[in-house]
Amino acid sequence: MKLTILDTIDSTNAFLLGLSEAERVGAVAFAREQTAGKGMGSNTWESQSGMNLTFSMGVDMSFLPAADQFLLSQAVPLGLLDVLDTVLPADKLFVKWPNDLLFDRRKLCGILINSTIHGMGMGVSVIGIGLNVNQMQFQDWPTHPISMKMILGEDVALEPLLERLVTAVQARVGNLKSPEGIEIIKKDYLSRLYRYHTWAAYEVDGQIVKRFITGIDTFGRLRTLDPENHEHLYEVKEIRNAECGMRNTLLR
Repeated sequence: MKLTILDTIDSTNAFLLGLSEAERVGAVAFAREQTAGKGMGSNTWESQSGMNLTFSMGVDMSFLPAADQFLLSQAVPLGLLDVLDTVLPADKLFVKWPNDLLFDRRKLCGILINSTIHGMGMGVSVIGIGLNVNQMQFQDWPTHPISMKMILGEDVALEPLLERLVTAVQARVGNLKSPEGIEIIKKDYLSRLYRYHTWAAYEVDGQIVKRFITGIDTFGRLRTLDPENHEHLYEVKEIRNAECGMRNTLLR
């Protein structure tokens, strides 16, 4: 692991994206303070200095066709769960589509992936991860953030956890190099997907609707059924959970 520890940086993703593709491979940038963590659109990631893990890692994805890039969004949260399951109650940890992590329906971790495409294949991807570790107070966002310390009642050492998480994510990404590994990723992702095979209320185009999540298509769209058994596919930001207003967006 080529680790760079930064006292203060605007965005660890931006830091790695500023390197050449060759320099990004295997690189990990960890910021003790991230002042402008990036998300989808205008979203930002709230993190008190020195309290959480805000880091990015570069992975060579040239072995994967560009059309299959959502597989990376499935592998990354599973890698994080491989570690978090050993520390936190696993039965309360879920992946919220597309790749955020929830604990007891509250946001624990956000993931933002920036990938380069070369022709029909992928290049080097930069994976940004914001994990709430020791922070105890958050703004009252609709996602109602939670941290590991709020769950465990004690501090968690950041750098040993960082090393374990990076190793686990790299291992899950390695699964994508074989057809057998890809099937494992797909199966494990659905087994941890929040509200999979469950009826729930959602907001779509300002209307409250009932939907039943049946899976994910090749492009990462959420596959759902309505009460009349008609299928509906949704892109990120086209659907949100109606009960608590938790948007299906990438908050980093």
